[in-house]
Amino acid sequence: MLKRLHLRNFTVFAEANFEFGPGLNVIVGTNGTGKSHVLKVGYAGIRSLIENIHDWNGFNSDSPLSSLVRIFRPVPEELSELIRRQAKPIQAIVQYELEDERVSPVQLILMPELSTESRLVITPPSSLNEIQHVNTAPVFIPAKEVFTQSWMLPASEQLRLRIDETYLDLLKQLRGIPLKLIEPSSIAAINSLSTVIGGEVEEEDGRYYLSASKNKRMEMNMVAEGLRKFGTLQKLLANGSLSPKSILFWDEPEANLNPALLRKLAAILAELARQGFQIILATHSMSLLKEFHILSRQKDATPLPIKYFGLNAGPGEATRIVTSDNFEYLPDVVALEAELEQADELDEIFAKEDRAHHANL
Repeated sequence: MLKRLHLRNFTVFAEANFEFGPGLNVIVGTNGTGKSHVLKVGYAGIRSLIENIHDWNGFNSDSPLSSLVRIFRPVPEELSELIRRQAKPIQAIVQYELEDERVSPVQLILMPELSTESRLVITPPSSLNEIQHVNTAPVFIPAKEVFTQSWMLPASEQLRLRIDETYLDLLKQLRGIPLKLIEPSSIAAINSLSTVIGGEVEEEDGRYYLSASKNKRMEMNMVAEGLRKFGTLQKLLANGSLSPKSILFWDEPEANLNPALLRKLAAILAELARQGFQIILATHSMSLLKEFHILSRQKDATPLPIKYFGLNAGPGEATRIVTSDNFEYLPDVVALEAELEQADELDEIFAKEDRAHHANL
């Protein structure tokens, strides 16, 4: 589990501390405040850490730093593009701290020249196998679905594609064969997801299908994009790529979902959080926040572990962070306020139309 992420002079952040908790971690903010950046930098570091846990002596600065470039895809592809413009000295620091105390904090120092370095200390070395046993590769679900983008994986093996590597990673994880014995903590969520999409997701020769029965299946490009999100989650849980041992990073899960589906997705994510999954997601949907708030106040349910991180910034300013257990206490969440104002304006328009209609009767 990712316990803490510290950013200094990284992209839009001058100084930022994210103290993540178990369960749901919801990052809220307007466009341009760095929501996706937090997810990507968190994912890049954890992925490099887990990948090298079996070969600690081979772990060096090239692994996490090159991972940042491949995931952010700055133009040009240089680390200097990830350093905040106003930074003095011109360097950025990223620090990761896991819940597992056997792994000391990992610190990366990004500089515009080649004199980059990363430091990682772990004691005792004999604990490496145990750490690998309780941690698996993280999962990143981008805002755009990938079932219809499976061509990218074989193409990336022969061509140099300027593609955010989170898409390629997710496609590799989706290819996993379904487990014979499903993780007990995943069963309820898988059943709920299968009910929503009306079947199970299957892969054959790099193409994905929604299978309702042995004799009836539909290619995923014929399935509504909103439902593909549910299918993605179902496939990852069914093949074990997503489990309580991994971390789920999800960028704008609300995209292309109607209110009814959004409510169902919120309930499924809450169920996973209660089952011990750590989920770090970014959103600017007031509707999704309301659903989480309602779910966290259910009296007869297991308490929902949830934290909110509000990101906001004025013109030309670094992004500021406010952490709370209740989204209502997050200040200056402009996107949410705008959504509420839009709802009020719509209600007023409907009221005027009703009055005009009755006046003409």
